[in-house]
Amino acid sequence: MGNCLKCFQSAAEQSMPTNASSLSPNSHNSNACQTAISLANCYDSVGTNPNANERCALETDELLSSRTPLKPAKANNCDTKRNSFKSLGLLNGSAPTMSDIITTAVKESMEVSHQALNKLYDVYKDPDDEDMILTDGIERLCNDLNYQPDEFAILVLAWCLDASQMCRFTKAEFIEGLHKMRADTIATIRVRLEQTIEMLKADAEMFKQLYRFTFRFGLEPDQRVLSLEMAIDLWKLVFTVQTPDLFSNWIHFLEKHPNIRRIPKDTWNMYLNFTEQCDIQNYDDTEAWPSLFDDFVDYEKNRALVSSGIHDDDNNNDDPLQSHVKAEDPGLVS
Repeated sequence: MGNCLKCFQSAAEQSMPTNASSLSPNSHNSNACQTAISLANCYDSVGTNPNANERCALETDELLSSRTPLKPAKANNCDTKRNSFKSLGLLNGSAPTMSDIITTAVKESMEVSHQALNKLYDVYKDPDDEDMILTDGIERLCNDLNYQPDEFAILVLAWCLDASQMCRFTKAEFIEGLHKMRADTIATIRVRLEQTIEMLKADAEMFKQLYRFTFRFGLEPDQRVLSLEMAIDLWKLVFTVQTPDLFSNWIHFLEKHPNIRRIPKDTWNMYLNFTEQCDIQNYDDTEAWPSLFDDFVDYEKNRALVSSGIHDDDNNNDDPLQSHVKAEDPGLVS
């Protein structure tokens, strides 16, 4: 993880669709995984407090309510396209996957032992820095969890632990994060990760939190933008379980234009909105989209014309990005 890009590259490449035509501010990150464990606070009370079951039921009803932010507002001239995510079912009152997860989770014992958490941390802490789990320890943790360090589940774990950067977990992040997850053994960590991944497939707002965390997580210390290489790897990773329409086209576009060197936060965040709300045909370039999206849409339209045997009148095969780069800073296209 982090500057050790090797942790994410291989899985990102494997998850890339074969069809070539295929992280939040710190003030909010302390609750980054709260959605995944929103019922955890009431788990401890179930069976001991006579009102606990009723309270949990009310919270569950609220989570499944149609008033949740899972119903996106439509953009001015763009159709809502949340269903463009493959395998993404929007959460609603009859969602069986979410119900199964909640039912299973409520039945489980949620007692967490601080002693067990500290012992677990000691297994993986760095011998030269007792306040950190570094690369070697993370690799051993991943091995014990039966995951590769570059799998989507480990990104989810980093999100749940609110990790501040790649390639390390601090002692506070590890212990406090696992306490919020209600997990103090390798077995329960894996169960919580599996439950959280299922929730992410169903809950668009929850996935948005993970998506925004991923940008911050990928930043190098004291940097505010991602390198294009890192951004592409993280896009491939975060979209492992739900791939937007035209995602392979987007990656092809970026890789085809190496003069795009950096991806700022605004572009990263708005790409998710773009995938949810727009496609090539209904895209409105008069709205406040990053100019890189304008170039992508123009590029795709030109490719479609060429593939259909129609060429530009001036027969010069214009690439909109090239003219855009000439007019702006060649180091940053956003």
